[in-house]
Amino acid sequence: MKKVVIAGGTGFIGSYLARRFVDTGYQVLIVSRDPKHVSWKPVDLIESFENADMVINLAGKSINCRHTDGNKKEIIESRINSTLWIGNAILAAKNPPKLWINSSACGIYKPSVDQPMTEDSIELGTEFLSDVVRQWEKVFLGFHLPTTRKVVLRTSVVIGKNGGALLSLVWLSRLGLGGRQAEGSQIFSWIHIEDYFQILLFLAQNDSIKGIINCTSPHPVSNKDLMRSVRKTLGVPIGIPAPGFAITLGAKIIGTEPELILKSSYVIPKRLLESGYHFKFPDIETALVDLLK
Repeated sequence: MKKVVIAGGTGFIGSYLARRFVDTGYQVLIVSRDPKHVSWKPVDLIESFENADMVINLAGKSINCRHTDGNKKEIIESRINSTLWIGNAILAAKNPPKLWINSSACGIYKPSVDQPMTEDSIELGTEFLSDVVRQWEKVFLGFHLPTTRKVVLRTSVVIGKNGGALLSLVWLSRLGLGGRQAEGSQIFSWIHIEDYFQILLFLAQNDSIKGIINCTSPHPVSNKDLMRSVRKTLGVPIGIPAPGFAITLGAKIIGTEPELILKSSYVIPKRLLESGYHFKFPDIETALVDLLK
């Protein structure tokens, strides 16, 4: 039986992945602070990594919070520390894992409305979240692991049924507030959670793929078109738009950052497409029908 170890695998994405890997015939180990799972102690990490086919690191404090100095520190440290602990445990393993996939984010790229960003793009962002990703990837790429292939998975917003960004959009739409947000021209890069899982399998099966991979749908959409598609799928005829100042105020009230909605992210999965991956849900309409019907 193949073995996959998922670090930080108790959240919305990790729980889905764990279930799907079990469905596919994998033995699944979860690394978390929960006593039922593998602990972050070096000896436990090393033991869990022995003869593993794949290690997936999803660990890190959610960016969906107010970016106070304290939260910023925790956002950075949680990502860097988990990556260091995993890398050192792989180095210490007698039979290290074949593949280490470290989660990353499309937020590293420069915000763009009309220029798609690919793995070849050198125009990176300058704000806090872009800097987080740069530091995170530097630690990961700094490990020299002769027998373990490494992949940086720069992931866009993951949409699924039981969590993530889609829930709030559905809630707003059902209240009649699902119009465009701010100008509505900002680009929304996204990935269906089943495609996320299938991409992991694809990477495991293709030994030639390593380095940076954009994990996002090939068809990002504008915020205006996204909200229209959500309303159409739900059968909601009207959506009142939310001006930029209302987004900023609302974000403060619910304890998050307005840039998570207002920043434009136009990212294309060039390497996945060139490598022959076929998306199950390439466009937002089919994805929403699957998730909301």
